[in-house]
Amino acid sequence: MSLNGKIALVTGICGGLGSEIAASLARSGCTILGTDRFDPETVADSIANLTQRCKTDVRYFECNLLKKECITDLCQKIDSAIPSGIDILVNNAGIIHSDFLESKTLEGFDEEITVNLKAPFQLCKYAYVSMKKKGWGRIINISSTLGLVGCPQYTGYVATKSGLIGLTRAIAVEAAPHGVTCNSISPCVMDTNFIKPVMASMQEKSGESREKCLESLAGMNPTKKITTPSQVAELVTFLCSPAADNMTGTAIPVDGGYTAQ
Repeated sequence: MSLNGKIALVTGICGGLGSEIAASLARSGCTILGTDRFDPETVADSIANLTQRCKTDVRYFECNLLKKECITDLCQKIDSAIPSGIDILVNNAGIIHSDFLESKTLEGFDEEITVNLKAPFQLCKYAYVSMKKKGWGRIINISSTLGLVGCPQYTGYVATKSGLIGLTRAIAVEAAPHGVTCNSISPCVMDTNFIKPVMASMQEKSGESREKCLESLAGMNPTKKITTPSQVAELVTFLCSPAADNMTGTAIPVDGGYTAQ
């Protein structure tokens, strides 16, 4: 599955899943560009670790996806650095708030819409222009099993991740004649920093350890296993390979059979 010469942009690259995706693509020959909005020390450590794993330099661009002007600036910087444009876009960054409907704020809902849906749209629109010119491109949107099923306390996350799947399908149909595919992946809970707020809430309510809470979540899946970031990362790389040339518009669950029940 050689992707030699391809240039990939991964958002949320400093998180557990983003780092795994970048490393998997790099092993297949991609040049990696990444963006995130962590503090400088966290970013420096994460990029240094990732560079060592990838055995190649990773070009990092700071970008706050809550601000559309920051995304515009990111696109301009990439244009200057890579005039031919990127070949692969992985919209991995996300945000999640846990609130019962009656206490959920419009501000929190707006944040989820902005990061989980509007930012991917803006980046898809940007990347598609050069992909269409080249007659080849891969767009992969990281959704969630909560983009496929409902869940109490996560109205904003469910709504935006469902919307991301809809965006994926619409882009896939429009881009198909031009050699560009667009797919989404819907993982179940993964043991990464992203779910810290979820785990903290579960521990507070149950009084159980983090490990016990993870076991409870795994028990909801027929396989009784938690999805790992590396499993999702390898699927991303597969979707960029020639074997997936005729796969587009999908919403692929990686959830241990949870959504099949």
